[in-house]
Amino acid sequence: MRSTLRTRGVLPADLDDLTQDTVLGAWRSMEAGRFRPSPELSPADALRIWLTGVASRQASHYRDKAYRRHERLPVDPDRLSAFAAPSQEDRLVARGHLRAFYRLRPELREVLALVATGLEMHEIAEALGIPRPTVATRLRLARRLFARSLTRWRRWSR
Repeated sequence: MRSTLRTRGVLPADLDDLTQDTVLGAWRSMEAGRFRPSPELSPADALRIWLTGVASRQASHYRDKAYRRHERLPVDPDRLSAFAAPSQEDRLVARGHLRAFYRLRPELREVLALVATGLEMHEIAEALGIPRPTVATRLRLARRLFARSLTRWRRWSR
């Protein structure tokens, strides 16, 4: 859960609190009967996918609150180290990619990030509690808007 929250942009100072909120939210949802694992999955896999969805929604609420407070979430330099290369040009390209990613609507960013982590469409749909066609539509739209944003950025950066 912590890695999911961390990759979704939760600040390190808020990570413990949001992890606790995620656990409490998952517990309340289980008590309310909202955890209905798929019979095709093992219980451990079903729980992992479901908790990833709960953590993703908690991080989304966290980002929405930060947006309303007009805070800018800083990018963790450790996450950028994989993209940062010795040349300044490569660093600018990586920064442009991140800007393009963060310009997407939160629900599109969320689906695109989950696909990037290696989850399948049905797992994403189950984790987010939305239908598979909605996941496919959001993914298609996110990819198109992301590519369009990158194309614009390259055009203006010359």
